[in-house]
Order: sequence, then structure tokens, then C-alpha cells
Amino acid sequence: MMKTLTLMLSSIVAFSLLSGCDDAKKAPEPQIPQDFLQAQWQPQEVPVAHLVRREYRIRSGDFLEIIYHVRHRLDPEPYRIKIQDVIIVRFPFNPALTQEATVQSDGTLRLDLIGSVPVYDRTIVEVQEEVQRRYSAYLRDPQLTVSFRQSNVNITELREAIRTAPRGQSRLVPVAPDGRISLPFILDISAAGKTLGELHRMLNDAYQAVGLPELEVTVNLQTIEPLRVYVFGEVRNPGIVQDQIRVGATAGQQEITLLQAIAQAGGYLNARAELSQVVLIRRRNLPVPQAAVVNVYQMLQNRTRVSGESVKVDSLPYRHDIYLEDGDIVYVPTTEIARRADYIEYVWVRGIRAVFGTSTSIDYAAGDAVDWLGPNP
Repeated sequence: MMKTLTLMLSSIVAFSLLSGCDDAKKAPEPQIPQDFLQAQWQPQEVPVAHLVRREYRIRSGDFLEIIYHVRHRLDPEPYRIKIQDVIIVRFPFNPALTQEATVQSDGTLRLDLIGSVPVYDRTIVEVQEEVQRRYSAYLRDPQLTVSFRQSNVNITELREAIRTAPRGQSRLVPVAPDGRISLPFILDISAAGKTLGELHRMLNDAYQAVGLPELEVTVNLQTIEPLRVYVFGEVRNPGIVQDQIRVGATAGQQEITLLQAIAQAGGYLNARAELSQVVLIRRRNLPVPQAAVVNVYQMLQNRTRVSGESVKVDSLPYRHDIYLEDGDIVYVPTTEIARRADYIEYVWVRGIRAVFGTSTSIDYAAGDAVDWLGPNP
């Protein structure tokens, strides 16, 4: 009886080994979405003494220093009146009519005798002609001058806010969990996932859109949130993998690639890890995440030896060693042969044999393991 059971188990193992070999021969090519390898992850070449690194992308938890500059430059276009500008109308020959007024939220200026005058987005010359025309109904040949008492009040208010802020002419802002930052005069701006240059352009465009073209901002990294990725499956130490906590941006930032994350998780389990089908899942704050299947085995086994020559390595497959983003999930699946071995261990050795004993004779076909495991993914 024992001889029969031993023969059956040997047949099962042999069948599993053959199936595993067939799977290894048909290892799939990497199935990676295009944008995993384009804008954010360009294939990089390593010069002799120089390594080009990708640009850092802001993530939730970072602290940014926004430095404000007011540009004083000659503008060929005439200034157009804005809300809250203060206008003074002087009558040199009738000083009693000289008056000062603020542009109201409806874009008008309210003056004695003539009432409301629309002035928003008009030049001072246009307003002077309009006011002079209206006063001609009450005065013979009115002589007057329209000028600014205060213009571009938003810039003045912003300067005051900056001057009273603890950091002087800059503001320290955190990147919220939803990836946004809040700044004066503009709505919340999405910062997570962008480079410093991209955020710099976005902020300047936003300030120009609200009528502050004189304002320019500079974005600096003040503190950097540690990058965290999650590795599980057939690795020795599954869990969170992260770089060292940095006190400030000047301390540098350690980026993590797919291979580095697996290495920091203790490495893969030799007899169990299906390296040709490692799954990378990236959320990017999207309702539907992105996913890629990466052939890590192909990256690790790309050495070739020609008779009489040294071992050569093809660097092209390493372009699939993707830089990871905060919150990425890496799953190293189990090989088919290891799944079949687990089936034998848990169902036959620990299950049926433990219940019925070693002398029990039960009919078993090798295909039963496949049925119990379910269809291949």
C-alpha cells in the first residue's frame, strides 16, 4: 500500500515539474502601459561617469516653500483699472469738486453729480474722456484730471500678507492628503505628482489668470515625505518598504526601483517566486488604478556568453526596472509548481493522510490538482 501511495505522489510531482517547465519556457513578455515608460520613466542610459536621474515628483505630505516676487518691468500695454483701485478726480479750477473714489465690485466708480461710471478694465485715458464728457452737462468746458491714488490693490494686499507672515516673503504650505495646496488669491492647486518646474508654471499661470501678471512665484522643497511602497507575495519580508526619513530636502532623496523594492523586502523566495509575472499596481489618486506585469526574470537573466569572450549583459531589459511612486503595490506571485506542491501538502499530506492514515488507498488522478486549484490566471 505504501509503495502504491509513494508511486502516486512521485507521479504527481513529476507531472507538476513538467508543467512548471512548460510555463517557464513560455514566460510572458512584459505587459507595461505606455506611460509607465514614457513621460515619467524615460529609458535611461548610464554614461561613463554620470547617472541621469529622473525629476522628483511632489507627493502628499511634502512641505513646499512658495517664494513671492513682484516684477517691476515696463509693460507696453496701458494699465487697465481693476476692482478696489482708488481713483482721484481733480478739478484745478473747481477744487470743491475734487473727489476720490474706489472702484466697486460691480466695476463702477461713483462720482458727484454724474453718478456711477463704468471703469473696470478700461484705461485711465478712456475713463478721463468719459468723466469729462459727463461733467460737460453740468459745467462749461470742464477741466479735470483723472489719476490713481492706489492701483493694483491685490498686489498691495498680498505684499502685506507676505510681510506679516512668519517666513517673510515666502509661505510654507503642506501638500494635503488629496495632493492639493492652498495659496492666496487662487483656488486649490493640485501639486502631487508634478515636478517643481510643472508646479512653478501652473502657479504663475494661475496668478496671471486672476489678474496678477506682475506676480511671480518660486517653488522650493522644504521637507520631503518618505516614499512608501508595499511588497507582498513570495518575498522573505513582505510589508512596507520605504526610504529613510529626511529632515529636509537638502539631505537628498532616495528613489526606489522595482528591483530595489524586492531586494529591500528580503529578496524573492527562490523555489516559489514567479519572477516572470511580477505585478505592479499604481493608484495615482485615480478611481481606476494603473497596472503592469513586469518580467523580472528577464531582467535578472539577460547575461550571454560567447565562446572565447567575457560575459555580456544587455542593458535594454533594465528599462523595465521602473522607478516606483508613493503608494505603489508590488506583488510577486507563486509559481505553478509551488501551488501544486502546496495542494499536495495541505490536501493530501495534512488532510486525507492525517484523517485516514498512511495505509489508506484512494484513487487519485494528477488532473485533480488542476481542478482544485481552479483555472490559471
